[in-house]
Amino acid sequence: MLGFEFDARALKAIGDEFDASENDLRNAYSRALRRTAQTMKTRARKGLRTKLQLRTAGELRKRLQGFRFKRGKGMGEVSMWFGLNDMRVSAFKGRAAQTAGGASFGGFDFAGAFVAKNAKGRRTVMRRVSHKAWPIREERAPIEDEAQIFIEDEVFDEIEEVFFKHFRAEVRSRTLYSVGQRD
Repeated sequence: MLGFEFDARALKAIGDEFDASENDLRNAYSRALRRTAQTMKTRARKGLRTKLQLRTAGELRKRLQGFRFKRGKGMGEVSMWFGLNDMRVSAFKGRAAQTAGGASFGGFDFAGAFVAKNAKGRRTVMRRVSHKAWPIREERAPIEDEAQIFIEDEVFDEIEEVFFKHFRAEVRSRTLYSVGQRD
């Protein structure tokens, strides 16, 4: 969970610049948070696909649905959560290879595992669940450390700039153009 705090004075200064009411500021803040979350989610998905060398972005799309911005008690605090559990080996680019002690795939070694075809017919690394022949399951590779570092250093490095761009645009549209006003 990553926490972010935005300067309340800067938010107030933008509100004063456009002579926005407290209700306009609160609504603009909520909308800017949602738009910022979407922007960060998109940047994270595109960057992680390249960084982790994934075959498709579909695997990440499932995990990044959990992006949540949660507004704190005031108007200056936010928390973000995203899923970084281990991923199936077949989601990564590379080729499975049988080794003397097990199998390897994309730089990961799996002792006691073997190479087999998955349901889609793609060669991947599998492991027996028990001592019996069946059931077998696909191995998973850890991504948390690499993804966490990438997200903190590359993606969320610009979160304040993105948020204030969205916030300024929302306050401007709500005050100058009466967007979101009920007649």
